[in-house]
Amino acid sequence: MKRILFFALLAPAFLQAQEIQPDITSVQVSVTVDPSVIKGPVKPMNAVNNGPAYDSDMQKADFRILNIPYSRTHDAHGYYGEHLVDISDIFPDWSKNPDKESSYDFRETDLYIKTLIEAGSEPFYRLGQTIENQTAAKYNIFPPKDYKKWAKICEHIIRHYNEGWADGFHYSIKYWEIWNEADLDQSSGRWKTEPRTWGGPIEEFHKMYAIAAKHLKECFPDLKIGGPSYCRIQGTKTYFPQFFQYMRDNQVPIDFISWHKYGAEPSVYLMEAELIRGWMKEYGYEAAELILNEWNYRRFKEGSGTSNERYNRLNRRSMKGAAFVAATMSALQDAPVDMLMYYDFRSNSNYCGFYDYQTQEHKPVYYAFYAWSKLEGSQCACSVDGGAGDIYAVASVKDGKTTLLLTRYDGDNNACNLAKLSVSLAGRTPGRVFCHLTDSEHIYTEIPLFPSEDGTVSIELWNNSVAILEF
Repeated sequence: MKRILFFALLAPAFLQAQEIQPDITSVQVSVTVDPSVIKGPVKPMNAVNNGPAYDSDMQKADFRILNIPYSRTHDAHGYYGEHLVDISDIFPDWSKNPDKESSYDFRETDLYIKTLIEAGSEPFYRLGQTIENQTAAKYNIFPPKDYKKWAKICEHIIRHYNEGWADGFHYSIKYWEIWNEADLDQSSGRWKTEPRTWGGPIEEFHKMYAIAAKHLKECFPDLKIGGPSYCRIQGTKTYFPQFFQYMRDNQVPIDFISWHKYGAEPSVYLMEAELIRGWMKEYGYEAAELILNEWNYRRFKEGSGTSNERYNRLNRRSMKGAAFVAATMSALQDAPVDMLMYYDFRSNSNYCGFYDYQTQEHKPVYYAFYAWSKLEGSQCACSVDGGAGDIYAVASVKDGKTTLLLTRYDGDNNACNLAKLSVSLAGRTPGRVFCHLTDSEHIYTEIPLFPSEDGTVSIELWNNSVAILEF
């Protein structure tokens, strides 16, 4: 009798739970590609932070295979050496004369930059300091004692790598970024007690940036000088408007604006890009490039600023992480963004989705980047009808060849049904279509596709899938 009563009490909740089932009905999606309508260039959405290990021939070959266009020189310590890139490492004694070659130590940085160049990428040089997460002491993230001197040191670093100064090189590096995430600890007040990136008020950073940017632009009018790589855009106080107002009021030239974001939905990156573009237009910097030069998968707990980093690390090296990467690159191809720089290519980084750290085995993100590298020539028109916003598509055309990148990504894991896509090429019927599919069961596996009588091509995608079609 007690058992029957217990089940009777449990039954309403049990029945209610049974009613909440995921929809497993197949989703019908139509994709139309028009190679005759050119939208512009395929953007460098596949740039990264850092690059191959200097002693790894495999990683160097991978870098070339993936056709990585730019590599940002940030957080290189411990992987390429211990004294490189940062101003404090290249110019270790502040009392020295910045005009003398003997004041500089370029040795480890030279090897690092040479590695990137030989791997087929152009460095995107971050002038400044590496984040200091250690708590026992802080060293080099405080405002320089003399902003003009700091700018002159940056000038000589550029001359070393572009003009041969101090037994240097002629690499013609275009992008030079001033500092990294000076806004990180500003809204919390942590910069006063335990700073990580800038141990001073944000107003002092704006002063230093203005002095350095003006000086470098006067010395090198043809180079791209920019920043500020802010990372607080929404949710807390943002310092972008204050930055733009100070630069406008002091007539500071800006060639590119950089920012950082770690999230789990392409829509968040789109929203932040629109916000920043709005400020750029408001303050007169709409002609500058907009570059997201640190990004990766990171899901935060609902309603909090904390996250489960073990979960995030697993996803970055998973098929879900690969679909997230391809979806974000595809979404921002049509957004007011000029470049993306994935963080991070270093195989020992928790943010690296390219390799298994222990075995160096390729992980799914590698194949998402490889698929993007197949988009050559110019972007052409491509429309998607259906798919509840989970289907992302980018198409390109070159020398009569049309390439289509298709991604299915649902960040909250609720998509457990099959998406059936019907793909058509406007104006012509394709012959055999070559398709390479990456999902939970395929690793860049060739799937031959054949057009039906009406000229359409059918392909099926489970959630977290990346497919590249070549017509």
